[in-house]
Amino acid sequence: MVEKINPDVVFVDVDMPEMNGVEAAKEIFDINPKIFIVFATAYDSYIHEAFEVYAFDYLIKPFKLERIRQTMERIKELKADREKTGFLAQPISQSKKENLKLKIQSNDRCHFVNVQDIIFITRIERKTVIYTKHDVIKTYEPLQQLAEWLKDSNLFRCHKGYIINTDMVTEILPWGHKTYIVKLANTEETALMTHEKVREYRTRY
Repeated sequence: MVEKINPDVVFVDVDMPEMNGVEAAKEIFDINPKIFIVFATAYDSYIHEAFEVYAFDYLIKPFKLERIRQTMERIKELKADREKTGFLAQPISQSKKENLKLKIQSNDRCHFVNVQDIIFITRIERKTVIYTKHDVIKTYEPLQQLAEWLKDSNLFRCHKGYIINTDMVTEILPWGHKTYIVKLANTEETALMTHEKVREYRTRY
């Protein structure tokens, strides 16, 4: 259903047939890391696991209507902020390693991408999508594999579902529970960064 209707927010129970809520949330993030995941359950013992997969909120049954309304209002505000992302024509600084190229196999084509031109990389509909200053490339290469190939570049694994070019970062803002939204030059798209990765980013850059 997530693949078919591409929702903004999904309410997930923990106790479900075939696949529990935590496993379902991981699958949903593999389709679209920007979907707001709200756990709605009678079990409070899964709170830690829920936030390990970057859940936005965790509601305990029986639900109070006002509590649900507050969650939805926060989601609306954050979604509106995310859609106001600005557009800058140039990156903040020049990459230190300007001649690095990345070879990407996409269906029957082979792309050679200048690493300095990559804005960010994410997962969409179970594919890895590379946003560059000139193009959008889709591949079946795992995100982890690309992170390994790019470890000596200025690209940074900031979230389970995102790799960003640190030269393209223009702003980092709070977004949900222990998660931040990253605004980037040369695109109106945004990325996500976890609280732990924010600390690492500040230390390294």
